Amino acid sequence: MSLYRGQFAYPAPRGFKEQVFHYSFDKTTNAILGTAIASAQVVNDIVFQLQNDYDFEARGVKVQLGTAASSLYVWLKDSYGNYLSQTYVPVSRLATGSGAGICGSLIVPFEPSILCPAGGTFTAYIYNPTSGNVNPPAFSFFGVKRCPWEHAA
Repeated sequence: MSLYRGQFAYPAPRGFKEQVFHYSFDKTTNAILGTAIASAQVVNDIVFQLQNDYDFEARGVKVQLGTAASSLYVWLKDSYGNYLSQTYVPVSRLATGSGAGICGSLIVPFEPSILCPAGGTFTAYIYNPTSGNVNPPAFSFFGVKRCPWEHAA
């Protein structure tokens, strides 16, 4: 269970409650994440489908490789088609902030958080600028599910 809370975590709107939740996507949930990315290749439109029961307020992302360094670049897009950066971001910067340590050891916060509709998606684009094949990272989106209070019948 993740106890991650965004820097500016606001209370739930009236009539709703929030449940801590995270989505994880790796080679077991997305086959394309189990295939090595060839040298100088781009893998486009890797779709991460969210559950369709409740809205999800994404408060952070973790891009995890489990290696000491990586030369991969990642570009993310939210459910509304908004890119989360101007261009590709080196995984080593996105995953650790300073580029040191194990890639994927930190959660990078979304400030402000991103409200994703039920059944929404995140989309990733991965670029391998190296001269060899590189395995893609795993992605985890942390936040809360926004559920309406239900009344007893």
